[in-house]
Amino acid sequence: MNDPLTLADLQKLEWKNPSLGVLGDPIAHSLSPVMHQAAIDALKEKNPSLKSLNYLRLHIKAEELSEALNLLYKHGFLGLNLTVPHKIKALDCVVDLSPEAKAAGSVNTLIRTPQGWSGHTTDGAGFLSALKEKSGEGVTGKCVVLLGAGGAARAIAHACLSAGCGMLLIASRDVSKAEALAQSLHDSRIKTSSLANLTLLEANAVIVNCTTLGLEPHDELPLPREVLKPQQFIFDTTYGKHRSRLLQVADDLGIKNCDGRSMLRWQGALAFQRWTGIMPPAEPMRKAIGET
Repeated sequence: MNDPLTLADLQKLEWKNPSLGVLGDPIAHSLSPVMHQAAIDALKEKNPSLKSLNYLRLHIKAEELSEALNLLYKHGFLGLNLTVPHKIKALDCVVDLSPEAKAAGSVNTLIRTPQGWSGHTTDGAGFLSALKEKSGEGVTGKCVVLLGAGGAARAIAHACLSAGCGMLLIASRDVSKAEALAQSLHDSRIKTSSLANLTLLEANAVIVNCTTLGLEPHDELPLPREVLKPQQFIFDTTYGKHRSRLLQVADDLGIKNCDGRSMLRWQGALAFQRWTGIMPPAEPMRKAIGET
């Protein structure tokens, strides 16, 4: 993989060809570049407009986001993906928001318009499609336990409520963040908790890890092991070279589970469609990110 570009690179480099990219901190682990490049390579022979397009990895810190987005617009970038920690702060950096992004209070996809960046989110729809694919079921009538209250969690929470979940329990290390998210969503099905205080979960709950716990091999479990049951489904939105501790424990307990690669592929495909008007084929993207 190529080294990530930084704000300093954006300040001095020029781009002759149209580009796409993903911004985050950290970003070196991101599989978005190889995934999107695989989609471009699979489509470019029949779509000549894609032949000069490439997808870049950009290491942009939270305080650098506004300047970076201005520079990327100036450099002619066609579209961008955003990951931690930019999905909420980007709300202040766009000229308009899609209904989904506005309702979720989160942005993961930017589209170039004549007026500036337009903000969208494909996280929620990507999660629901990935969950259906991996578990064989949706969230209708079920208890969804959402671990974390950041940008991805916001989009997934809104999507689960819209899809008819029976209850949504939002748990965060800082319970005030869970409560703030619940208040913004205005739905009586929502309950909140701190991660440390999770003591009893429904036997068939869908548990969704949206914290960053799992990115590193030594990360602790994001919730107590005792609340995990065989009939649950665990969806860890993180991914890496190793299986997270949460998924290892799920394997040990016989709980069906998946990591974040399927969601990455689905949300990425939906973003790609918004940028280019073309829904990319799944198999090249799946192969590129090592999804099983």
